[in-house]
Amino acid sequence: MTLLFDLPEWVEAIVKTKYKDEHVMFAVPHDLNEDNKLQEGMFVVTEKLLLLFADGEVKKEYKIHDFKEYKATMFTSSGILEAVNVNDHEQYMLFRFTMEHGPRIATIARKLNLYIEGKDMDFYIEEQDPKCTKCNKVLPKDSSICPFCANKLDVIVRLLKLSKKYVPYLLFGMVLLLVITAANILMPRFYSGLVDNVYTLPEENRGEQFMLTFALLIFGYAMCRVIITVTTIFRGRILSRVSEKIIHELRVSVFEHIHTLSLGYINRKKTGDLMNRVSSDTVRIQQFVENEMVEVINQGLILTGVTVFLFTINWKMALIVLIPAPFIVLIFKSFWNRIYLIYRKLWELSSRSNSVLQDILSGIRVVKSFGTEKKEVARYKEICSQYRDTSIRNELFWATFYPLLHMLTFVGYLVILLYGGLEVVGAKLTIGELVLFLTYASMIYDPIYYMISLPRTIADTVAAALRVFDVLDQKSDIADKEKALEFAIKGDVKFEKVGFGYKSYLPVLEDINIEVESGEMIGLVGHSGSGKTTMINLILRFYDVDSGAIYIDGVNIKDISLNCLRSQIGVVLQETFLFAGTIMQNILYSKPNATAEDVIKACKVANAHDFIMKFPDGYDTKIGQYGQTLSGGEKQRIAIARAIIHNPRILILDEATSSLDTETELSIQEALRRLVKNRTTFAIAHRLSTLKNANRLLVLEHGKLVELGTHNELIEKKGIYYNLVLAQLRMTRLVGDEEIVEEEIIQEIV
Repeated sequence: MTLLFDLPEWVEAIVKTKYKDEHVMFAVPHDLNEDNKLQEGMFVVTEKLLLLFADGEVKKEYKIHDFKEYKATMFTSSGILEAVNVNDHEQYMLFRFTMEHGPRIATIARKLNLYIEGKDMDFYIEEQDPKCTKCNKVLPKDSSICPFCANKLDVIVRLLKLSKKYVPYLLFGMVLLLVITAANILMPRFYSGLVDNVYTLPEENRGEQFMLTFALLIFGYAMCRVIITVTTIFRGRILSRVSEKIIHELRVSVFEHIHTLSLGYINRKKTGDLMNRVSSDTVRIQQFVENEMVEVINQGLILTGVTVFLFTINWKMALIVLIPAPFIVLIFKSFWNRIYLIYRKLWELSSRSNSVLQDILSGIRVVKSFGTEKKEVARYKEICSQYRDTSIRNELFWATFYPLLHMLTFVGYLVILLYGGLEVVGAKLTIGELVLFLTYASMIYDPIYYMISLPRTIADTVAAALRVFDVLDQKSDIADKEKALEFAIKGDVKFEKVGFGYKSYLPVLEDINIEVESGEMIGLVGHSGSGKTTMINLILRFYDVDSGAIYIDGVNIKDISLNCLRSQIGVVLQETFLFAGTIMQNILYSKPNATAEDVIKACKVANAHDFIMKFPDGYDTKIGQYGQTLSGGEKQRIAIARAIIHNPRILILDEATSSLDTETELSIQEALRRLVKNRTTFAIAHRLSTLKNANRLLVLEHGKLVELGTHNELIEKKGIYYNLVLAQLRMTRLVGDEEIVEEEIIQEIV
């Protein structure tokens, strides 16, 4: 993300004259005035000043240290930079900006807050709207490929490279193809011989060899067809096997690569979109590999061979046949980009419709609960209508385009009939030669017709291939270093000046510092959105910190192998996810080699064994997709058992008891107390009573660590945690209209 734009000459002149002693740290366009009208200006930050330039002069000048708590507030199409005056503690609007530069202004605001506190301003900044280096157009989101500049030939060559290991089979297929092509070209020769030497031969000219010639020509004609049929069968079987293997490898490669990508990338993509790339797009590529990749060679050979024969028969007529060809090529070249963009648009709409359908079906209980079936049908219908309209425009284009091109080639054929007929009448050409020529002419038009339809197929295949390669070319934000460490984790965890935001310019955590000893239980407390789950995500390294570092056993988390790290962390997330299958399979997911006894023991600890045994099939009970046959509490307990059997060194409990009734929660809390013993544990719970036995509580507010201590210490402090507990007890205590005495409640807590 560019934060230091080149200064316009007039701005640079003012800076050099009036602020010559100031060093420019940031400079971005200032494109909106106080009246909300567009302008051409610059926002410049020096070591001491904030400067606003417009209309050839300095419009405003602020001292950086006169303000604190700089903040960029975003609206629908614009935003404002605000800050609190250090003297009157009032909040002031400094200037307006459009959303084009919103992320830049927000990033500068974050850096300014660090700057006035004397802290390091360096943190990870994501690139905003990366552009193509060739055409300077904005690349599609999370894509490194420009659809406008992508070289279609390079894409096809890359597809061919996928077949590298199957070259012997493809070469054999090519040999069979040459046989088929030779037989196809030879067949009209036999037919021409039949016309000249049998069907039109006067009776008085028939010699003793007439019947033998007749039989040989018929036999040769029939054998050509037999050879074509048998060879086509063998070629088809070979190519079918090869294409299936190639696409199998491609599909698995895409799926494997998706697993290596960061959670941030996957979260930014719709599930239906990724599913399309693994399934639908690879099927389109398979069809191309199986059919077109070899057929285009076949048609090319026929076109070449037939053209040679045409010129040997009559070069003038051959030229007449080929006259439409250059025009066809020019016409298609002019329409190529339009064809490609239409197919890309169709794919995007298809992907969107699949994603919407997946969302609706996944949340069908919510849809029915709120009675919004008609609304969701209308939403799906709207996207399908857009697909229909684009598809209609596409088909109308081809419905008009094809007949016109066929008419163009028919004109050439018509001229041949006229010219060839005159040649026969003038005895310059035999009837057999004319039939042979017309047959070859029709054969040359077949490849031309095929070439006419080929761009449509190639455009569809290239669009699909680009989407597949786009995933394969993505590099994960989270990856192992070359010599990533692997070791048995003890459980010491340290956050050192950690800052993080899902958008780098909108921080979720700021300056988090805490050291956790092995075996210690830390409770994470705070309002929704305060950053509790984000801390968990950083420990699991689903994301990397923007600034600062996280250490485990004194080793930077970025230096530890991802497999080593995550294999020694047990997780019970807020949103319990179970796979379609049996209860046993779901519990064994975290440790496939565990025994049945281990599973039963874990389930007893998690208080799940009793309800499992009530099912007719016990641990072999199928629970359906997402565990839909189980209650929320049952799913949560199976998730806890899954974490227990994993036997982790670091345990993460994100609302682990949120779906349990009071009686079950008490028993689970007892089980969890046994589970967390000698394990470093990070626990999030909105029921603060769950965290009463934590060694320390970490209280977050707006992404900042505001309180840290034991339960009793924080109660005595009467700060944020104290107020949270107080508010929760007021909600849960049944006292009718009677006023609650604060001291009475605190006595209950402590």
